[in-house]
Amino acid sequence: MLKLEGIIRRVSAVMVLIALMTLSACTRLRSPIAPAVGPPPTFIQSTSDVRGTRLIDIRDGMTKAVLFKAATDVLAKRYSVDVSDERAGFLMTPWQASFMRDGAPDLRYRTRVMIRFLGDDWKQVSVRAQANWQRVGTTDDWDVGYDTQVLDDVSNDLTARIGKRQ
Repeated sequence: MLKLEGIIRRVSAVMVLIALMTLSACTRLRSPIAPAVGPPPTFIQSTSDVRGTRLIDIRDGMTKAVLFKAATDVLAKRYSVDVSDERAGFLMTPWQASFMRDGAPDLRYRTRVMIRFLGDDWKQVSVRAQANWQRVGTTDDWDVGYDTQVLDDVSNDLTARIGKRQ
């Protein structure tokens, strides 16, 4: 009887060990010193349209058709264009996952770019880069803001193509 109890204990211990190993293989442990996953460093949480917008003065002598084509080319170089209205002088990209984490797009972070020519004579253009960060553990809560890198990249490219020369 004692021999049978010893065998049962050993078998039970082995089964517990196998169960623990199986569970640990399915669980991804996070280091207590690893940084918390959050939005990219280029995300600025803000509801201010002014902070996430750049105004560019247009170079003299350019026609509306040339300006709109140049703006379309700047956007199309990095993004797809979702809305394009030449008469209104407006371009917009769709929301896109624009941040890579561990080699894959992070679907909790999205950006879009809007370009709008201002006034009837189109002497200025505004560039706006909206960004949203979906808080961890939620499906509906998005932090609203803008992305400094996207805003700088598009603004600099557009300034080089159609901006006034200093």
